[in-house]
Amino acid sequence: MIDKLVLTVTPIFSIPPRGAAAVETWMYQVAQRTKIPNRIACIKNEGYTDFAQISERCSIHRIGFSRVYKRLFQKWTRLDPLPYSQRILNIAKDFNITHDSVIVVHNSIKLYRQIRKRAPQAKMVMHMHNAFEPDGLDQNVKMIVPSLFLKKHYQAYLPNADIAIVPNGIDLKAYQNNSVPLQKSDLNLSPEKKTIFFAGRISPDKGVTLLLQAFEQLLKERNDIALIVVGDYMSKSKGEKAAYQREVRELAERLKPHCQMVGGVTPEDIYNYYSLADLVVIPSQFQEPFCMVAIEAMGAGKPVLVSTRGGMTEFVQEGDTGFHLQEPMTPETIAQDIHNALASPDLNDVALRGQRCVEEKFPWEKVTQRFEEVVNNWFK
Repeated sequence: MIDKLVLTVTPIFSIPPRGAAAVETWMYQVAQRTKIPNRIACIKNEGYTDFAQISERCSIHRIGFSRVYKRLFQKWTRLDPLPYSQRILNIAKDFNITHDSVIVVHNSIKLYRQIRKRAPQAKMVMHMHNAFEPDGLDQNVKMIVPSLFLKKHYQAYLPNADIAIVPNGIDLKAYQNNSVPLQKSDLNLSPEKKTIFFAGRISPDKGVTLLLQAFEQLLKERNDIALIVVGDYMSKSKGEKAAYQREVRELAERLKPHCQMVGGVTPEDIYNYYSLADLVVIPSQFQEPFCMVAIEAMGAGKPVLVSTRGGMTEFVQEGDTGFHLQEPMTPETIAQDIHNALASPDLNDVALRGQRCVEEKFPWEKVTQRFEEVVNNWFK
């Protein structure tokens, strides 16, 4: 039986995250709810403390690296005397882990390998949230994934692996606590406007330019629509992603006042924004493993129109709990799919069924229960 858990992830976002960070959000939400005593080991970013006691069973140890340390040992010499993986193991030792404790590494095959090399006898779980090539993973690795799509992806590489599905989740209380949701008038939108809504990374794989181009097509035919884009459109300063974000900004500027770019929104505030939507569109251009935005929008009672690439169709059923974008996706086909969804006489019923689906399957409490069942079954 597991006595303790150590949950860790690549050193990018501190926990709890202050922006969109699905992996770190999963860790924080489940760590708070599980009955198994646990400690999260993550990076320490500006504005965070070294240590936080979240509850009697849950604590967070944040790992800080000074600028001088990073420059000297991680950039110039590459001879890090105390690497991130060893610091995680030091935290685990300080947490007094035993032979019955388990280390869960989230979404980093490299970090899993580094910890495994330093602690070959440790009980470990690899929790993958995205589709990567699993180079160097144990052939019999114990792995958690959020969808059947991702399970099949890793089974093709690791036929002897023990892979279990534990989905992502939503906080139903966040909707209940949203007592003063945003109104369209708060963004100077007419209540009569049908509001198309996007939330996510402003990057090519999310299909934002395609959506903007589709919206531009729709504006040629109707003037009763608006588009709201939620996401940090200034997060990159150079490279291809920066050029893409610049293209998105230019497109959105051309579509004013019908299109508004809100910018990045905290995980807590995003629930206020879903109230503005008449239709949430997710035109992902890659194999989306799960998609938190989809279940958040459905949980808010909003109809979703989603890409069929990846795992979203496992819970977004065409005409039942949502709508599907046709392939191949072009501005013209997306525009037509948006028009058809908004005109559907079943739009409200579809939204209601989607909401019920999410409420039944994806509350964090049920996700945590499923996680506990999986790991306790593995380590009896």
